[in-house]
Amino acid sequence: MDRKLVLNNGMTYALLPVLILIGLVLGIAVLYQPILVVIGVFGAILVILSFTHPDRISSLIILSTASSIQFFIHLSLGGLDILSFYKFVIVLLIMPSIIYYGIKLKFTYPIIALLLLVVITYFGSDWHMNLTRSAPIKAFIGLAIPFVFLLVRWKPIAAERHIRVICFIPLISMIIGVFLHFAGIQPLYLVEFTGAFRMQGASIPPHLAMLAYLGVLIALIEVKRNPKHAMFFYVMVLLNFAILLSTGTRGPLIASTALLLYYLYDQIKEYFNGKLIRIIPLGGFLVLTVISSILMWANVKKRSFERTDETGIDLSGRSEAWDFFLKGVENSPWFGRGLGSSIVANDGSIYAGFVVPHNEYIRFYFDTGIIGAVILFLSLFMIFYRVYRVLDVGIKPYYIGFIIGFLVYSFSDNTLSTLQFTLPFCWYLGALHTVSLSKFAKKEVI
Repeated sequence: MDRKLVLNNGMTYALLPVLILIGLVLGIAVLYQPILVVIGVFGAILVILSFTHPDRISSLIILSTASSIQFFIHLSLGGLDILSFYKFVIVLLIMPSIIYYGIKLKFTYPIIALLLLVVITYFGSDWHMNLTRSAPIKAFIGLAIPFVFLLVRWKPIAAERHIRVICFIPLISMIIGVFLHFAGIQPLYLVEFTGAFRMQGASIPPHLAMLAYLGVLIALIEVKRNPKHAMFFYVMVLLNFAILLSTGTRGPLIASTALLLYYLYDQIKEYFNGKLIRIIPLGGFLVLTVISSILMWANVKKRSFERTDETGIDLSGRSEAWDFFLKGVENSPWFGRGLGSSIVANDGSIYAGFVVPHNEYIRFYFDTGIIGAVILFLSLFMIFYRVYRVLDVGIKPYYIGFIIGFLVYSFSDNTLSTLQFTLPFCWYLGALHTVSLSKFAKKEVI
């Protein structure tokens, strides 16, 4: 008998008592909290679908990152804020996929590393006075959740679909943003006090920029890896690059330089090797670069050179924030101030928006010192290497550019602390490993 059918039937019978209980609870609750009941019914449907069709619900989980719901939905559900509740739901929805497809045990390194950071916190850190005893556990859960998506042993066909879905996220964010704009819930764009225009879609500009940045770089890698669908991925590059420019965010543009330069080199090399057709993407790349530079210059000027006071200090505040957090850990450089301490460290002496220092190296140095930061980033490099090993030779330089981009981006933003970056980033690493491993295994057999 088909394993999937047996599993689905078993899950259906196992769910019957749960469904009955949910029905009773919702029937009573509708009299008191109708809005929460609607959310509950929708959630119950998603849970059922995650058990009966685990492969299909995965695309919905990926697309859910298109919206930074915590910025325009202010609810507390079961004692959890909306972001914590959202993280809980997506883990709940992915568990049936883990049960059905199995896990990649060698991809658990980041989760193990984060557990070690919790141990360091309780037994070695110089606890920050604002850090509660439960805060490190909450920080661990929030940071570890995206790495759960590295573990699923998806089938190659599902992994290929996930890669395409990731490229669509920024466009979906823009579409949802249009509806939110006309519904009066959240504006599609904002204009800063400097006059700089910034698109935000259904997120905020930095989050939309992260999604678009990943969409551009992933699509460029896929152009090389999957030439049969090159036209689709070229369209994704153009759309996502346009969205990235419209966010007026500088960090991802700088971070994408390594991969873009290699792409340019690769196209020129292939052109001179006789592939004259390469003149089309090469010319398009150069035209796009010139046009984007012209369009972006005014915004970059407003957000950089004009955003300074008479002392010449950049009002983006990163240098002050980095200074603040580095000074705060001077007395505990090896084990830091405790996992999650950076979230509660801002005493008001720097801009309130710096909940964490917009630099992941400083963030984990502050939280768990040199020891903790080294453990965490070493675990990430172990994952990066495992993916690198199974890639085709022609893809490896693109992948290296992708990883360099992540490392550069982490100097100026909260890459590991933001679900809009970490979830699609981890999902792509897992999907890329899956599709490349299947081809690698075929080569080994041949």
